[in-house]
Amino acid sequence: MYKKMIRKNIFLLAVLFAVGCSGSVFGQQDPQYTQYMFNGLAYNPAYAGSRDALSGTFLLRKQWVQLNGAPLTGSLALHGPSRNDRHGFGVSVVHDRLGITRQNFFNGSYAFRFPMGPGKLALGLQGGFTQFQNQYNDIVLINPDQVNPGVNLSAALPTFGSGIYYNTERFYLGLSAPNLLAGQYFRYKNQSAQQIASTQKRHYFGTMGVVIPLGENVEFKPSVVAKYVQNSPFEMDFNASFLFRQRIWLGAGYRTGDALLFMIEYFHTGGLRIGYAYDLTLTPLRTVNTGSHELMLGFDLAPRKTKIITPRYF
Repeated sequence: MYKKMIRKNIFLLAVLFAVGCSGSVFGQQDPQYTQYMFNGLAYNPAYAGSRDALSGTFLLRKQWVQLNGAPLTGSLALHGPSRNDRHGFGVSVVHDRLGITRQNFFNGSYAFRFPMGPGKLALGLQGGFTQFQNQYNDIVLINPDQVNPGVNLSAALPTFGSGIYYNTERFYLGLSAPNLLAGQYFRYKNQSAQQIASTQKRHYFGTMGVVIPLGENVEFKPSVVAKYVQNSPFEMDFNASFLFRQRIWLGAGYRTGDALLFMIEYFHTGGLRIGYAYDLTLTPLRTVNTGSHELMLGFDLAPRKTKIITPRYF
């Protein structure tokens, strides 16, 4: 019991340094997803309306299972096109927690879509705010002589992002920066001295994927997402999936320097999507966790004149 408590508090203290207990954050602050190819609005506002239907996605991700204080993320996104298909609109809500840190993201998205070649090009904008909390009072100190690093912190900052997205029926390419505003959260000490508790960093994403028919009932879909955050390692997810009889996706991938990825998704004729992903950790953290789990539920509601009989590949 004592050893478990020590490990818990060591991890929480490590998280404090990571999220900027006495300085700025120098890591990826936004949540990451393994099933990003079915959750495009999380990375790119220009994705809004691209599925040609009212589309919703709920995703729950539990990272590094059995490691106390590990990331836990829940997200809900809803988007669809206008009647003339020239505009896309979307909203997203995300709750993310890591150790003593809580973040809530609220964003509205807009995309202007127009034909280009065999597909459509979309220019997107999004805006909203992020609510940030550091619950220092949750820290259980091992040494009674230690001093808690600070009082609980709660703040909200505006967000503004943009993106570009091009897609055909079997190909997509996107670039985005979900939040171009690099705001700062402050902590107050002795009601007078103002200190920076955390600094937001700009995140940049590039996504690409293609669907290649391999036969009458099998299709191959390789995809990649690249992520860059200032002062953090450049990261990429490489994925390869197979679609069988336009109903079942089976896939695997690799996140550079982090994990092996495994995915399965079932697509129902009525537009319902159910997906599950598992990350097998490759870093030294693998000795203290059993991997990461991600559950996804989605739906597509097409207009009455349009009946969904095949999956929306992206």
